Parts: sequence; C-alpha cells; structure tokens
Amino acid sequence: MDIYQIANAISLIGTCIGLTSRIPQVYKTYTTQSAKDLSEKTLALNVTANSCFLFYTSVNLQYALMMNCFMVITLDSSLIYMKYKFKHLKKSASSNSLLNLNELVSESETEK
Repeated sequence: MDIYQIANAISLIGTCIGLTSRIPQVYKTYTTQSAKDLSEKTLALNVTANSCFLFYTSVNLQYALMMNCFMVITLDSSLIYMKYKFKHLKKSASSNSLLNLNELVSESETEK
C-alpha cells in the first residue's frame, strides 16, 4: 500500500464524514421548520465554494470528491430553500397569538 492509496482512503472517509455532518442540520431544520439561526451568507458561500471544487474535480476526474461537492451543494441549497420557505411561517409555536393571550389574562383579572 503506497501513500496515494492511503490518501484516497482518507479522502473517502473525510467525504463520508463531511456529508453525514450536514444531514442532522437539514433534518432538524425540516422537522422544526425553523431556519432563523442559519446564515444565508454562509450557506451561499458554501454553495459557491463547492461549485468551484465541483468544476475542479470534474476536470481532474476525481469522482469521490465530485460526489461530495455535488451532495454538499444539494444539502446546502435545501437549507437555503427551507430558510426562505420557513421565514414566512408564524413566529409562535402555538396557534394562539401572544397578544390575544395577554388580552384574555387582562380580562380575567378585571372580572375578579
């Protein structure tokens, strides 16, 4: 086994770890429907950087890294989409408006 085979094996391990590290964020954002803490600029920079790497890996026929770049672009793009989609949802987790709840409390106190 030479250094190039070791480097390829380590590259594949890094690719797998890199991909799986993004999946929990995508899952959490999808299930909670909250993306307010995600930075749009950081996600856009990640997509841009991986698009550049994708071009490089395509030219040099580095298929494992090419797949990694493609998947990272896909996952980060889905986060950007969810950030846009979920920002239009209501702010409170319950169906009651906090303003209406405050009015109900005030009314019950005046009845006493």
